[in-house]
Order: sequence, then structure tokens, then C-alpha cells
Amino acid sequence: MDETNSTKETSSLKANPQSGDWMDSFLEKVEQKDNKFLLSFTSSNHPADIAEVLEKLDIDEAFYVFKLCDSEQQSEILVEFDEDLQADLISRLNMKEISPIVENLEPDDVTNLISEIPKAKAEEILNSLDREDSSQIRKQLNFREYTAGRLMTTEFASAYETDTVRKAIIKLRRVAKETDDIYLLYVTDAENHLKGFIKLKDLFLAPLNQKASRLVKEEAFSIHYDTDQEEVARIFRKYDLVSAAVVDDLDRIIGRITVDDILDIVQEEASEDILRMGGVSEEERLNTSIWDSIRRRLTWLIINLGTAVVAASTVALFQDTIQSFVLLASLMPIVAGMGGNAGTQSITVVVRNIATGDLSQSNWTVGFRKESIIGLINGLTIGAITGLVVFFYTGKLALAIVIFFAMLANLIVAAIVGACIPMLLKVVGIDPAIASSIFVTTTTDVFGFFCFLGLATLFLQYLV
Repeated sequence: MDETNSTKETSSLKANPQSGDWMDSFLEKVEQKDNKFLLSFTSSNHPADIAEVLEKLDIDEAFYVFKLCDSEQQSEILVEFDEDLQADLISRLNMKEISPIVENLEPDDVTNLISEIPKAKAEEILNSLDREDSSQIRKQLNFREYTAGRLMTTEFASAYETDTVRKAIIKLRRVAKETDDIYLLYVTDAENHLKGFIKLKDLFLAPLNQKASRLVKEEAFSIHYDTDQEEVARIFRKYDLVSAAVVDDLDRIIGRITVDDILDIVQEEASEDILRMGGVSEEERLNTSIWDSIRRRLTWLIINLGTAVVAASTVALFQDTIQSFVLLASLMPIVAGMGGNAGTQSITVVVRNIATGDLSQSNWTVGFRKESIIGLINGLTIGAITGLVVFFYTGKLALAIVIFFAMLANLIVAAIVGACIPMLLKVVGIDPAIASSIFVTTTTDVFGFFCFLGLATLFLQYLV
């Protein structure tokens, strides 16, 4: 093989899933069952890059490539997949193939995997593990989903406060043989109550006969096992943590969470909020079946249909006014549309601040006051611009005044409702990202139509 062909072949091995040509070429290799190429591909790329490519294939093709990898590589690739694809792949393997894969996974990854697959298969996997690992994973499965207890790993380095530095290092080394990404050594008393932590740098630089208690940083950030994962992510962001201990009701350490877990949670929560605000299930993926996608979206479309009927009924109340002055029909969507846009802006800001913890019931009035002022100023500005444009094109001062006041009122209402609805939903236990937009857009549509057409009715004699 000449140098040019060799370079071209090497280039084709590097994952480039964003390129349609590259994916077409790769898919052709899969269809041809070119195992030599596929094995070279899997050995030349990071597991995350391999997973990204496989996620773009259909399940049969992804499974074929996945099966070519050894069990250690399969473990590394598997944890990069979303839960649905993980469950699909595992369901196609027998226990002889699953066992070595699971043995290479961290306990928290095994817990996540088992929670997504059918109960019978999950029980088979648990029974295949040694008694200690199986017992630990069963305990972790008892924690609520999307909490610190499910997110944590139960493998961590710790020492007693009475231990010397020498003994603490020995314990650290013993754990490090089996555990990745150790950032801190946690220090406990004899009953396992968390007392603090020691940075590894401080540990290695200290005299070997010094007591561990002399090195302890007491401001250890501990997180209760039942803390929601969004709150966990907020704590990591606020205090710039790389690791945090997870404790039980008696403040005994039972696990730890590391920053790499949090990065996944931040992306997951952000994607979930965006999808929910659009009325789409967070479980929907590109490879979700058409019928599942339809089923998940249809409910929100039906609800939206109901709100549209309410808005249309409001317009119907003023059909005589519209018939008397038809130009109103072309202007009223502007009022409603601007109100909807302004409401969406308020929702986005408020929901985001609720998610980050910057906005709560204690300081909600600050956010309400700010959004109200913004709504007033935006209403005056947009209303004045709209009124001037209408007057310029129609020459009717009364119509310009009507649309000015309608726009002003609707943008104020949009800002107020956009600030109130998410917080009200939060108080009653509903995710603000799910239903806020429907309530706000319905309110701005109905109020916008009612205000504009109502004012037009009052001033109809000056419009005609």
C-alpha cells in the first residue's frame, strides 16, 4: 500500500459521525461485515467516539459492531450510551456475555444499567455478581431515582481520624487499585461519621507518623442520599467541587459523587428542560420508534388544541366588531404574538433561575418586580412603535391608540404571568419546565385578543 492510500485508510478509521460521507462509508463497511476494518476502527478510537457512531446506526448494526469488541471495551462503550440503547444491547446478550461486561463497570454504572432493564434480566445479572457487590447494588436500587443515592459510587478512600499518615496512605493505595478518579481521602470516626477530608497533596507531603486528624479540612461538603440530582449539580457548581461525600441519616459516609457524574447530569437536566418546554418527552431519542414519539407528543398537542379553542372563542365574541372593521383581523395576531414572545422570555429566565437555585419563594418578589418593570418598559416601547406604524399606514389615530394600549397591557400581563406561573407550579410540585409555556401563551393569546378587540369595540365609532 502506497503512502497516499495508507493515509486515506488511517483517516477513514478516525470517527467522524458529523460527516454524512464518512457515515455512509462506515455503514457500507458494516453492511459488508468488513471485520478487519471494524476492529481497526474500534481499536483506533476513544469509547465515547465509538459510542457516538454506533448511536447513529440502527440497533442491529450497532449490536454487530459492539459484539466485535472485547468485554473491557464493551464496558467502556456501554456507559457512553443513553439508557434506552444500553437496555436494548444488554437484552440481546446472554449471561455468559453480560457477566464480564458488568464486572468491568463501576457500581453506580451497574445500578443505572440494572434500573433500566426488565426485572427478570436484572435479577439474573445481580445473581451472577459476587454476594458483596450484589448486596451493595440492591441497596443502591432502593434509593429514589434521580437522587444522590442513585448517582453516587460506593467506592471511596477513607481513613479513621486516629490513623497515622502512613496507615492512611496504605488504605488509599488499597482502594486505588480498584477505583478510578480518587480526588480526596475522607476521614471518619470509628462509627464512620464523616469528620472531613484530606487533599492528596497534603497527605503525601505530611510526616508519615503524623495523625490524620491534624490534616483534616473540616468544611467537607456532604450531600444527603435523598438530595435531588439537580440540587447536587447546583452544589457542585456553587462551591467548585470535584468530589463530595454522600451520607446517610446519621451523617455516616456511604459513597461519593465526582464531577464527571455531574457533567452528565447538567447536560441531561438541560436537555430535559428544553424538551419539556417544547412539550416533548425527555425520553425521546432519534432512534425512538415513530409510534412511541407520536404517543409522547400527542397529549401536549391535544392540550394545545384545547387552549387554541379557548383563544378562538374569545375572538368569536367580537365577530360583529371584526365584520364592521375587517382590518382588526390582520392586526390582532400581532398583539397576541408579541405577548406570547414576551411571556416566553419571562418563562425562560424564571425557569432557568429556579433550576440554578437563584430564585426561590424567599426572593421571588425580587424576580416578580424586575419582570413587571421590564414588561412595562417593553410594552410602552413596542406599543409606541406599533401605534406609529399603524397610524402611518392607515391614517387612523384611534386605531393606533387602541393597538398601543392593547400592546402595553398584554406585554405587562405576559411579564407578570411569565414570572408567576413557573413559581406557582414549583410550589404545587409540578416541574415548571413542563407546563409553564402552555399556561402563559394561552393567557397572552386570550387576554391579547380580548383587550385589543374589546378596546376596538369601545372605539368602533372612531374606527369606521
